[in-house]
Parts: sequence; structure tokens; C-alpha cells
Amino acid sequence: MGKTILIADDSQVFRALEQAFLTQRGYTVLHAGDGASALKIVLEQKPDLVLLDVQMPVMDGPSVLAALKANPATKAIPVIMITTIGREKDREILLRGGANDFISKPINGQTLLVKVQALIGA
Repeated sequence: MGKTILIADDSQVFRALEQAFLTQRGYTVLHAGDGASALKIVLEQKPDLVLLDVQMPVMDGPSVLAALKANPATKAIPVIMITTIGREKDREILLRGGANDFISKPINGQTLLVKVQALIGA
């Protein structure tokens, strides 16, 4: 069985597209539609990687990132932040907060694949 990736994004269309793309490449995909659900899934399932949207209901991406990095059981799980925010200042803040990388919407599949493979392999 392949590596497991959690896609946390409030857009059901985005989650479906990325799930199809990643499962075709051998990854197992979990998904969450809000930050609180994402945090719960990470704590229970311990995925190999989290694709985490910055802007989500209930709990936003930066709050989820902070909770993951503060918990010894989840702090080593790599996180790629998904954002429509292109401001460099926001990226710097999240990288200091523990994000491993960024990708902007709309997502280029090849770019996503390169970043995922760099963090967790094929």
C-alpha cells in the first residue's frame, strides 16, 4: 500500500480532483473539509503528509499547523500549505510555523507531485 496523504480543504471539488490525481499515482488519500476534522484525522490516522488549505472553516490552516507542530506525536509529519494567498510575508510566517512547503491554487499537478515526492517519496 502506498503512502497516505490527507487533503484538508473546504472545497469538495478541489479534494476530489487532487484525490483522483494522487490515487492514480499510488497514494492513499484521506480528506477533511475543515480544520478541526483535519486535526482529528491526523491524530487518529497519522498520514505521511498533509496538504493543508490556509483558509478553512471551524479552524484555519495556520491554527491546524500550529497544533500539529506543537504535538510530539504529529510534529514530524510534513505539511504542504495550499494557498491562494501569494503574499511572501504570509509564506514566511507559515514556514517559520513549521510548514515544509507551499503550493498555490490553481495547482499544477506536476508541481504537486514533485513536492510530494520530495517530502515522502513515491
